[in-house]
Amino acid sequence: MEKWGSIRRRHVAVKSTAVETLQNQFSGYGSTSAVVARCLDKLGLKTPLEEWSDETISRVVNAFTDEKFPTVLALNKIDHPDADRNIAKIAKQQPAESIVLCSAISEVFLRRLAKQGYIKYTPGAEYLDTREDLIEQGDQDGGGLKEMDDKLKTRIENLKDMVLYRFGSTGVVQVLTRAATLLGLVPVFPVKNIHTYGSGTAGSTVVFRDCVLVKKGSTVADVARKVMGDAPIAFIEGDGGRRVAEDQVVSVGKNDILSFHVGR
Repeated sequence: MEKWGSIRRRHVAVKSTAVETLQNQFSGYGSTSAVVARCLDKLGLKTPLEEWSDETISRVVNAFTDEKFPTVLALNKIDHPDADRNIAKIAKQQPAESIVLCSAISEVFLRRLAKQGYIKYTPGAEYLDTREDLIEQGDQDGGGLKEMDDKLKTRIENLKDMVLYRFGSTGVVQVLTRAATLLGLVPVFPVKNIHTYGSGTAGSTVVFRDCVLVKKGSTVADVARKVMGDAPIAFIEGDGGRRVAEDQVVSVGKNDILSFHVGR
């Protein structure tokens, strides 16, 4: 607030618009006139800049911060016994849409067990399957999973109770999804084989190995250039093997799994 007097006087003297004056102040934060204009539009201010009160200035600065630096709060360690108390404190101070509950250590643990062949688990899922679970479901081989000792079984059951059943997931994938949504980005998965979702790497069974983020409103052609560069594209397949036109827009659940076939 100390410099506001001189900012206001200059604003009046050179007959600048509010956007021009604020852009001069926010440019050091990588702002653009478009960002400043969006902030003012959201606030719907009718009062001329030279008549703004301290409260109005604070609202403008807060609006700029939210617009330029959108934030997702990842409240980690929800597997701790005292998590509820800490979550409640933060929830009183922050909007609910900015908060995602997560347990990074649980996600790492589950991915490691899945890689070692003890469980069947999809990152971000609300459930997992052990050998015993799959046998109960009718798979006599238990999905080929390894047997677990009592100690490991207990850890799995505790993790289910403290995290998966209680919160719906470990929250890690949800944090990334929320961040992408907040930034207006769409995740697209380029694959080699549109039917198996494989990357084409010899001996690999990994699906959806690659992911690229594109801006909302991007077309299939935009994704092709980002993934394939200047390589000539003969045709593009979408989920299910259907042909996809280059001018079609990508969005979550639509044209977000693509296979590019090179040729002329």
